[in-house]
Amino acid sequence: MLQPEFFQKVIDQVHPHVTWLHLYFQGEPFLNPKFTDMIAYASSKGIFTSTSTNAHYLNKQQVDSILKSGLKQLIVSMDGVTQEVYELYRVGGKLEKVKEGLDLLLSERKKSGQLFPQVILQFLVTGQNEDQIPEVKKWAQEIGVDELQLKTTQIYEYENGSELIPSDLGYSRYIPDGKGKWKLKKKIQNKCWRMWQGAVVTWDGLVVPCCFDKDAHHVLGNLNHQKPIEVWNSDEYQKFRGQLLQDRSQIEICKNCTE
Repeated sequence: MLQPEFFQKVIDQVHPHVTWLHLYFQGEPFLNPKFTDMIAYASSKGIFTSTSTNAHYLNKQQVDSILKSGLKQLIVSMDGVTQEVYELYRVGGKLEKVKEGLDLLLSERKKSGQLFPQVILQFLVTGQNEDQIPEVKKWAQEIGVDELQLKTTQIYEYENGSELIPSDLGYSRYIPDGKGKWKLKKKIQNKCWRMWQGAVVTWDGLVVPCCFDKDAHHVLGNLNHQKPIEVWNSDEYQKFRGQLLQDRSQIEICKNCTE
């Protein structure tokens, strides 16, 4: 679990150069009891803070802490408007808890007179829930979220098709290849803005190229014993950038990426 002392050390080193901080990566951030304290620390340094949640922990105490923290953007993942459909993707999740937590946050924000955090309702479109898009649009408007995002879903082993691929390919990252298989809709090109825009730091201090490196296969540095600027300009980072520009298709984490 990310420790506040380590977090503050890194923020102190990077805050003159960082404008936007995404405080989430492969987990539920509000499980960390010190999470809103860390948001507040980053906010105090003038950094725009954003996080993403499944909204199962938005109780009154948590909501009050969020509103005091200076958090600017909160993404709430809700991939179904009925429990039956919601739990197909969010296994073990309780849709009613999501709705209650989101309603509480929005009502308390209104009472406080604050504009932030801006709340984005994110709906991953799959073949299992695409018929609920009209209903989620209606519900999002009724509850008063600031934005609804209909997002395409990353699917592993998509080549042979999947029930998660929507029938409306406008919401799909994948299309038929004409030979009975599926392929990425967008061709992988030898470029990627992410390598020069930012990086991802895991809870234990490892620096990886981007959010597609979910299991930290490409460790480019370690902030426990390196400064961020040293990692950013390191030989390892430059080699990775060079490989990407030369032949990105040979990098495993890029093979299922639509950037």
